[in-house]
Amino acid sequence: MILRRISKDLLIESPYEEWNAFIDLIAMEEYEDLNQIQRIAHLCFWYDSEVQNGGHIQYFENKGTEKVNETINALKSLGASKQADILGEAYRQYSLKIRKTINTVLGFVMASREGEYERFDNQYYDCEPNVTELLEKYFVANKEHFVELV
Repeated sequence: MILRRISKDLLIESPYEEWNAFIDLIAMEEYEDLNQIQRIAHLCFWYDSEVQNGGHIQYFENKGTEKVNETINALKSLGASKQADILGEAYRQYSLKIRKTINTVLGFVMASREGEYERFDNQYYDCEPNVTELLEKYFVANKEHFVELV
C-alpha cells in the first residue's frame, strides 16, 4: 500500500503537513497503484478539482468519461450524494452528442461560453457540504490508508 511518511516531530510543528501528504498522495499517484479507499478519495479529489477550475466541461475533457460511474459511486461513499447526482445528470447530457476533443485554451473558453453545463456547475458550487469538507472527514476516518507517522 502506498503511504506518505511524515515525521512525528514535523507534525507537532506543522499539523497541516498531514493534510498536505494526503492531498499529495491522492493527486500525484496513479489510480491503478492505489487501494480502494485511496481510489475513492482520488476520484473525488480530481472531479472536484476539475469542476472548481473549469466546470464540468473541463472535467469531461481532462479526465474523460471512463471512470464517471466509479466517480459517482465514490462521491456517494464520501457522502456527496448531491454532487453524485449532478455528475450523473451532466454526464447524461455530455453523452447525448458526439464531441470533438478540445485541444486548446481557446477551445475551452469557447465551449465554456456556450454555457451547456452552467446549470450543473452552479448547482455543484452551491452544494453543502462541499467535497473538500467531505474529503477532510474521509481522511480523518481513514488516515492509516494515507499517512504513516515515523
